[in-house]
Amino acid sequence: MNTRLLILLLIAAVTAGPAEAQQAQGTAERAVALTFDDLPATRSGRLDEMQQLTVRLLGHLREHGITTIGFVNEVKLDVAGEETARKALLEAWLDAGHDLGNHTYSHLRLYDTPLAAYEDDVMRGERVTRALMAARGRELRYFRHPTLNTGPDLPTKKAFEQFLSSHGYVVAPVTIDNDEYLYAAAYDRAQARGDAGLMARLGKDYLRYMQEVFAFYETLSRRILGREMTHILLLHSNRLNAEYLGDLAAALKARGYGFVSLGAALNDPAYKLPDEYVGPRGLSWIQRWAITRGEAPGQQPSVPDWVTRASLPQ
Repeated sequence: MNTRLLILLLIAAVTAGPAEAQQAQGTAERAVALTFDDLPATRSGRLDEMQQLTVRLLGHLREHGITTIGFVNEVKLDVAGEETARKALLEAWLDAGHDLGNHTYSHLRLYDTPLAAYEDDVMRGERVTRALMAARGRELRYFRHPTLNTGPDLPTKKAFEQFLSSHGYVVAPVTIDNDEYLYAAAYDRAQARGDAGLMARLGKDYLRYMQEVFAFYETLSRRILGREMTHILLLHSNRLNAEYLGDLAAALKARGYGFVSLGAALNDPAYKLPDEYVGPRGLSWIQRWAITRGEAPGQQPSVPDWVTRASLPQ
């Protein structure tokens, strides 16, 4: 049995049940698009672990009726003898009805990468993904900046945006940024040590933290825009979300959210607001709009010190 078929069968097994009854309600008071960076997996390790992670993530998405997009770093496909199997991980996302986007080949940061080299990395990062999309009659359209960094200065930022437009790309912004990656790093380290107690503590606090993050950006949206906009949430393809995405989705539903696609979210007129922020920090687009208007961007909630310490090498 080939790898792609095995993944599809495993997804069906994981999500067996009345999935259709769990579709996002059209009457939800709020709306958010979930997006995932660093496909096929943030930490590109053993192939079997990446396969299990993919199955779990796609299972949660199906169970909660969520259509999403995953942004790919194609460097993670280039492992001798595993190229076909790793490509099958991306095919599983497409076959499950999700979209794929470009996240550069090697996850470079525009702030400290020469523009020409960065543009080359973008083009190198679309070779497999574009072909997979085209084989299904779909177009590779969206680009997500690694670390949400859009450049060191306005001329570089604008030049790169013009480059993207000339190649048919649309920037995929983020309004609900977060430091989930620290929880994920700590979770992976705890898992490697077999520390189930710390893993459970991290998972519980991750869900608490994300509630705090949503509250912050909801308030910031009301202050900057005078309303709550259709949000775009940044997550990553990692073991933490493979375990807790279902709980996070349930918590967001309880918070009044329905789930929409990235394309639908971008129909919110807020995304046409000017963004002239540049600098070393990657920021939420709501914070960028605030800075562009000369207003305070606020401070995103911080991860507890114990989580940060747990994320570091021991």
